[in-house]
Amino acid sequence: EPCGRERAGTSIHGLLVGWLEETEPPPGATVLIGTGEPDRRELAERLAAGGWRPASFVHPTAHLAPSAEVGAGSIVGPGVVVGAMSRIGEQVVIGRGSLVGHHTEIEGFATLGPGANVAGNVRIGAGAFLGMAAVIRDHVEVGEGATVAMGAVVVGDVPAGTQVRGLPAR
Repeated sequence: EPCGRERAGTSIHGLLVGWLEETEPPPGATVLIGTGEPDRRELAERLAAGGWRPASFVHPTAHLAPSAEVGAGSIVGPGVVVGAMSRIGEQVVIGRGSLVGHHTEIEGFATLGPGANVAGNVRIGAGAFLGMAAVIRDHVEVGEGATVAMGAVVVGDVPAGTQVRGLPAR
């Protein structure tokens, strides 16, 4: 459902909608950040400094294995599947229809675009970005701050801070 400024003061899935520029949450409030990078990290730091607690949101149509963990402030979108023993760090955004395999670790502030497919035993570094429909093979590491382009197929490690694209991704 759309969530523009006209939704301020209403709720979505039981969460009150508002903008920090216009309304400051009461002290100790639980807050969900609904934006992506680069603003997400800055807002999370601002909220932490103000004493607010990060809320996480898992869409009702997402499926998380009972052994999967989701960190504070993370958003797991509609139709997402997260496999057994996987760990989603803090302030991670996983877009609709993405698949996260078993024993996968996604570190804080990473973003998976809609339809990303991450196999098992993968490590996604902090702040990494996977574009829409990116595919990551099993036992691969995507380094901190790396970018994987939309539709790329990653079959080997991606060094921190680099950008890859294509089939296979380079």
